[in-house]
Amino acid sequence: MINALKALHYRLIGDNSSFSLQARIFHELSLIAMVGLPIAILINLFVQVPLVSMIMLGMEIFMGLLYFNSRYLGNTRFSILTFTLCINVIILVNYFYNSGIKGPTLMLFMLSLIFTLAVAPARRYIFWVVFNACFVIFLLIIEFRFPELVTGSYIDKNSYFTDIGFTYVAVIACIGVIINYILKSYQAEKENALKVSIELKEANDSKTKLLSILSHDLRAPLNSIQGFLELLMEYDLEEHEQKAIKSSLLNETKNTQVMLFNLLSWTKSQMDGGVKVNLTRVNLHESLKLSIQIQQTAAFQKMITIKNDINADIFILADMDMLKLVIRNLVNNAIKFTRAGGEINIRSEQKGNHAVLIIQDNGIGIAEHKLKNIFSFDTSGTTSTYGTNNEKGVGLGLLLCKEFTDLQGGNISFSSVENIGTTFYLTFPIHFDEGNELPSSTTPPSLQVH
Repeated sequence: MINALKALHYRLIGDNSSFSLQARIFHELSLIAMVGLPIAILINLFVQVPLVSMIMLGMEIFMGLLYFNSRYLGNTRFSILTFTLCINVIILVNYFYNSGIKGPTLMLFMLSLIFTLAVAPARRYIFWVVFNACFVIFLLIIEFRFPELVTGSYIDKNSYFTDIGFTYVAVIACIGVIINYILKSYQAEKENALKVSIELKEANDSKTKLLSILSHDLRAPLNSIQGFLELLMEYDLEEHEQKAIKSSLLNETKNTQVMLFNLLSWTKSQMDGGVKVNLTRVNLHESLKLSIQIQQTAAFQKMITIKNDINADIFILADMDMLKLVIRNLVNNAIKFTRAGGEINIRSEQKGNHAVLIIQDNGIGIAEHKLKNIFSFDTSGTTSTYGTNNEKGVGLGLLLCKEFTDLQGGNISFSSVENIGTTFYLTFPIHFDEGNELPSSTTPPSLQVH
């Protein structure tokens, strides 16, 4: 019930993205007035001030029209200006017909000023303060010079104290609502601005890191390739020397290709529109067999054994291209950080309606201070990470794995012990045969990061 009322209130006030703070304050006060005025009408009828009750009835209708004009027709500025001017006229009439300085009208003038300052542009604050003060002083002078113009509206002491007391409570409540709303909105805007500032800083740091990559990590291997080619062209080398240079040349080319591919993939994912996700029924074993075989060459050079024990009967809901990119990066990382003669095990498990792909190595593991930021873009410096055979990396591979896994509705986590090895877990919803019903929930099981 409470949540339903909060949702209704939020719809009536208007969302932050569509309405300014001034508009939302105006809508809030309009709703309070439309709820409070009927009570005020009853109070004034009780204290036998029927003319004031008629004025308040007119205000009720008037507030409803202005609220509708602002909230649903979008004419907020007109509604606020009209209300500000008309409310002063109405309070003016109330002053003369509701006991003047002895009545509650001066409190209403103070409330009118606070409301006006809450919704008016800052450049007009001085104008409205001077206007309100001059207006009140003018009324006091008129009553002082011509007291017969003011009508005493109270029939007895009880009605007087009832009206004054109710007006005071109503004014305090309205002032409290305005101040509370302004403070909450200010805090929300402050937090949003801080969030945007942090995001902009992170984006700027990422751009700086990327520029460093382009100027150093991509330029360095290209210089090496150029140097190898110049050696081959200018010198008559022995066959074993040529073979060693060609091998180094091939490795530099492969590393540069991986870096470029990850860089372009990540850049595309950050652009407007991002990458398109095409979720289909994917056989986990068949779709990854070729990707794993491609990595066998790099593994063979380091005498690393790759074992593929993926269940051939598991079908998942995933994007084929994204899945291959994720696996390629994870297996490439496992090779990179596993010592010569090591082992990489790739297997699958089924947990309820989800399949878990496990990529485990017995490499050097991940340092404890790096565990928390393993899936983020490291902007603390511009130094590349190096594998056990000085293979270069630029810190984009795992970031891509995280982003692309999330885009597919999957989950990625890991456990790692330094000098023991690292295990990555990829969790995806199982896609059953067409004759079977799809799982009602695609929430992956919880996997802890150790």
